[in-house]
Amino acid sequence: MDLGQVFTRHPVAEYMTSLFTIDKNAKVLDPCFGEGAFLDALANGGWSHIYGYEIDSNLFAYCKNEYQNCLLKNEDYLSSDNKEQYDGIIMNPPYVRHEKINALSQLGVNKSVLAANPIFSFLPTTANLYMYFIIKAISDLKENGELIVIFPGSWLLAKNGDRFGEALYNNCTVERQIHISGDVFEKSALVDVIILKLRKAKGDKSVVPEYVKLENNRFVPISRQDSHLHISFTNGFKNIGNIRRGLTTGCNEMFINPSITHEERYTTAIISSPKQVNGYTTDNSECDKLLVVNRDNLDDAIIVDYFKKWKERILKEGKPETLVRKITKGDEWYKLNTFDCNGIIFSYFVRNDMKFIANKSDNIIRDNFYIIFPTVDYWVCFAMLNNYYTYYQLECSGKKYGAGLLKLQQYDLENLRFPDLNSLSGKDINDLKNLAMKLIATGSRSIISEITQVLSRYSDISFEEISAEYENIVTRRLENA
Repeated sequence: MDLGQVFTRHPVAEYMTSLFTIDKNAKVLDPCFGEGAFLDALANGGWSHIYGYEIDSNLFAYCKNEYQNCLLKNEDYLSSDNKEQYDGIIMNPPYVRHEKINALSQLGVNKSVLAANPIFSFLPTTANLYMYFIIKAISDLKENGELIVIFPGSWLLAKNGDRFGEALYNNCTVERQIHISGDVFEKSALVDVIILKLRKAKGDKSVVPEYVKLENNRFVPISRQDSHLHISFTNGFKNIGNIRRGLTTGCNEMFINPSITHEERYTTAIISSPKQVNGYTTDNSECDKLLVVNRDNLDDAIIVDYFKKWKERILKEGKPETLVRKITKGDEWYKLNTFDCNGIIFSYFVRNDMKFIANKSDNIIRDNFYIIFPTVDYWVCFAMLNNYYTYYQLECSGKKYGAGLLKLQQYDLENLRFPDLNSLSGKDINDLKNLAMKLIATGSRSIISEITQVLSRYSDISFEEISAEYENIVTRRLENA
């Protein structure tokens, strides 16, 4: 069972406790103490009234023995009937996405239980578990109490973060917002991490973000690269295309590369990973096989037996939840709602070369990609996407993770800006089309420069400047890996 445990390293715990300004005799709580990093830092820091919750029985037993002067409980903090109010709360809440919360039902944690608590009533159904922890922590703080929490910073731009942010700002003053890079956790975790210090009091909502990096167990201030070029294009994404996520199977192990005989009768090509694509087209890609069946195929004993075994396994394990619900409802649970994926695809994880890829070969595309469906000429759209002006915008807006990895969300694509197509000359339109086709035919990265040169005629940022800045921002990302 995934409890969303990502344990805090001791240097981070010590740094976070140093942010407290509360008295050493104050009551301090860690609502999910895990391996005890904060308990240790608090005890070493001189606090004498330390409280904690932990749902994991093994970790509770370990910490109960190690920190005998702390008042610890082996229960779920979110469902506890605790009436205590605390001067300070410090925590690294569990990283459990909203769609996986119900998997914790046997521990008493699920969306129904959470929804019944009025303090969570304003949170969207897509709220991740750490949001619930933070909201409850705020409710358990005394007036003017302090909350210090480390958690993903992705909520700052995510749609499900709006109401969550409102709750923070309506009830608290954000005194510190610290963005961290480096080896923050015991295990590497692909999260954009921030520390917030909140005070339960109304005050100024504005806060100047800080940026630090953990190097050799020391926190070193770093300067954020805020001197980004301003791309003055005015044409929005909606004017060149629509976007959606690729196909989600609900159970890749069952549907992708199925272990059945004569699978070719029931499978079609699916592209699951960027590694399967060479160049800028899906032609000749090394595809996986996707199992696609309907009710008419159930006269085949091989198919019947295959799904019977999987049905039994899914019901026994209680996951994936989406398929459990379909089976329970009596739906055609084995049927995938496939759709036309012919468009331009883009992997939302980028490490080295950024690229938009033409999918005109009828391949189904998995949910590791976004699919753009052009509403203008296909090749013009392709050129508008594959150039340094576009790449640079995505580098600036994407979230940077470990190993030089860049993650792009759908809204990062939707916020892109392009030249007004009506302002382009007929010759330049034709040149863009020809260059787009040439890029697909040759796969040569140099053509990206040629497309960028055409678009530079419509920008106050020169080709030389955008090319150099794009190279610099990519280099910085990879050097900080």
